[in-house]
Amino acid sequence: MPTATAIEWMDATEFAEVPTPSDLQEFFGIPPSPPDDLGANIRAKRKYWKKKEQKARSDDALNYAGAVLQAIADAEDALTRGAAATGGGEGEFQPRASDRAPMSIDDVLRELERLLFRGRYRDALDRVQRYQERWHEYPRFTDMRSVVILEAAQNVPGIVLDPRVLQSAIGGAYQVLHQIGPTEAGYLTLIELLEIAGRAAEIPEVFAEAGRRLPQISAAFRVRELAIRFKSEPWNPLLRYCIELVRQSGDDRALRSELVQMIIGRASAELLPINSAEAVRAYQTVVAAAAWIADGVPEAEDFVRTHRMWASNADQPVFGGNWQWRAFFGLITLFIALPLLNSSMAKPAWQVLMAGPSLAETSKTSKTSKRKGAVSAQNRAWFLVTLNAYIEPVHEKCKLPWQERPGQWPEVDASKLFNF
Repeated sequence: MPTATAIEWMDATEFAEVPTPSDLQEFFGIPPSPPDDLGANIRAKRKYWKKKEQKARSDDALNYAGAVLQAIADAEDALTRGAAATGGGEGEFQPRASDRAPMSIDDVLRELERLLFRGRYRDALDRVQRYQERWHEYPRFTDMRSVVILEAAQNVPGIVLDPRVLQSAIGGAYQVLHQIGPTEAGYLTLIELLEIAGRAAEIPEVFAEAGRRLPQISAAFRVRELAIRFKSEPWNPLLRYCIELVRQSGDDRALRSELVQMIIGRASAELLPINSAEAVRAYQTVVAAAAWIADGVPEAEDFVRTHRMWASNADQPVFGGNWQWRAFFGLITLFIALPLLNSSMAKPAWQVLMAGPSLAETSKTSKTSKRKGAVSAQNRAWFLVTLNAYIEPVHEKCKLPWQERPGQWPEVDASKLFNF
């Protein structure tokens, strides 16, 4: 999700009672985003509202965020599965008029939280400053002030907060955790403030304190903690832990989506490009776990699909010999020996991809027909592997040995490769 950006569609909580596909696409920011961004936008909006739910301070805010998350799921199912969707979100979580002074601390908190949930971050920041002198002695106001500063820093474009304001918000968050008591919402507010302030080194200790002080920790909170150490954990126990979190969380699409992103992100960085049979097996295990976690979340299923296809086909044999000799040999043996020839002259798809094509013209690279045949066979095998539409997106961020830079794929004239 883009931070430090106020995007109107991210704050939209409702769509028409009987929505058209255009209404639902607009709910996910299409336009202005292109249709191909639908999955990414669904994921971003879900993550945005899940964070709001996790940091909610009142039952009203918690229920409101939950209703918006359900609306996101309904709209996603309608667009991707053809399910019915009606309305969405809640329409009654509105801030009070700006000219009415709050009469109690409860009024202050309700007003500020509703402004935040309506995406009115500047208004919330202005009112915090206005109410500071009157309500600053209340720990709950200190708590909400930290939340408002955090949300403004994350979501108002171009905002530049005085470093002292940010440090006071962090100090307030620490203070409230010990005055009011430990809560997941309080710890998450502190953690995100530390991230913005460039004090990430303090975050593991905050999670450790939360583990000691919180009587019960939700699966969603554990996922946030897991993200800190995700890249350093061994794969097998890590995947088992992720599956355990999914089983604990029930139908939490945001949690599943976040875990899929973390798993595939690390797999793309560590296991691709595949360079050994052991790496194939590791990649297949990781992708299978990600696919299981993504099940039931359409945008996550779409995201992991290309990796599932490569994991299924990376070790499949691809014929890399002379096609004319194969045909001739098949004919003279009545095709009995053809399987033996195929297996003896084949390589797994991952090896073909790693070897790459011969990037020079055969007429210029060799004076012998044998060499020309070998180059043509190599190029044919490579073409057959990369003909699959999932190859390029799976490898878009990694550099293959024959590439000058990631994402560089040479044009291949198939008419020359198969012109016998």
